Amino acid sequence: MNAIQCNAFRPRRRQAGISLLVVLILLLVTSVLGIAVLRSSAMQERMSGNMYDRSLAMQAAELGLNAGQQALNAAPKWQDTVPVDQDCIDSSICPTFKKQGEATWRAGPILGASDSNVPDTPSDYWIEYLGINQAHMETGGTIPSPDSVTTGPMYRITARSQGNGRAEVILQNDVIYRFPRL
Repeated sequence: MNAIQCNAFRPRRRQAGISLLVVLILLLVTSVLGIAVLRSSAMQERMSGNMYDRSLAMQAAELGLNAGQQALNAAPKWQDTVPVDQDCIDSSICPTFKKQGEATWRAGPILGASDSNVPDTPSDYWIEYLGINQAHMETGGTIPSPDSVTTGPMYRITARSQGNGRAEVILQNDVIYRFPRL
């Protein structure tokens, strides 16, 4: 063998170590990207959990609105009787301009009470008497002639829902009674 061929098989004594440096830099870059992906997916999971909680609270508040409307329609006396302060305590149907903090909230239905897959989400409601409706207050549509329709009372139903440590939703719905003249 000649000298040129022998040097090809001998290990070099001095190596630069550049491959170790490149591998360490690539490892650092992939670690940073991995941490960023983990943080992003954790944020997405929290956001979807919040949307789920808000959806449950919205559905429960809608149940509360429905319960309030049923309570109002179940007692025909509210179509021709003005509520007094005691009615606010007894049946959560409050006189005009009662402050929300002074209202007695009535417990509404609980969303998820019959479904074990849905966490229990309670709802509350109260009803505020707004006075007698006036034809000029209506917007949109055709206003009936005062000769054919009598005015009736107006009520506002406020419903709220909030699960323990969850989103809170407050909804309002107006109920306006109008009666045809006989």
